[in-house]
Amino acid sequence: MYCNFILLIFILFINFINSYIFNIGSTGLLLPYSLGILGYIKKYNIVNYDELIGTSGGSYCSLLYKFENNLNSHDFIWNNIFNLNKSTKIDLYNLNKFQLRNNNILFNRYLNHSVNNLNIKIVATQYNNILDKKECIFSYYSNISDLINKCYCSSYIPYISGDKFYYKYNNTKYYDGAFNKINKKNIHYSFNNNNLIINKLSQNNNIFYINSNTWGRKWNEPFKHYLDYETSEFLFYQGWYDTLHNIDKIL
Repeated sequence: MYCNFILLIFILFINFINSYIFNIGSTGLLLPYSLGILGYIKKYNIVNYDELIGTSGGSYCSLLYKFENNLNSHDFIWNNIFNLNKSTKIDLYNLNKFQLRNNNILFNRYLNHSVNNLNIKIVATQYNNILDKKECIFSYYSNISDLINKCYCSSYIPYISGDKFYYKYNNTKYYDGAFNKINKKNIHYSFNNNNLIINKLSQNNNIFYINSNTWGRKWNEPFKHYLDYETSEFLFYQGWYDTLHNIDKIL
């Protein structure tokens, strides 16, 4: 009891003196693992954040972390947020239908949420032609529909998310933001193979980079290409308990 009290005081102190940027990277079908990490952090208020940066599937994780109060139950996320049943199966062949369906579900769920001064950045790739493509960072959203469409721009996988190489939105072509290296100077992004990335930005800012390899896990190919209820539940709680067991690295 006494040790738990000391840990709580320490966490509150860390939160008081530090602010973080949560940089939520590409997830693929390992998305539940990232949600498990975020769910644990949110439930126990491990660290506070100033900004969320989402790339590909990480853009949707950013939305959930921002708008949801409860991310500590896999079944709540599966049943209540995404409105799925236990027989649902997702793979690369039906991913496009799943993405479009989820866009509609999230639009209706967050319809009354304000997007004013939203501290979320979404990373996509802007495509002009095969030799002309560049990173695009969204930081302004006119409404919920605009926000969700920009998440779709960030997570659109050529010829898998649709029948074209790109997704056209507001007369501009985009595809998955994870397909290019990001200019880390612009958005405080860091790409390397470390298990945990917390890079010092200034006296008051750190980056916590979250993805399926945050805690050093290596995933077999089936996990990357297929998702059902049991697999999703397993991934979520692996992310949850990996974070629990590595809490000292965050603090």
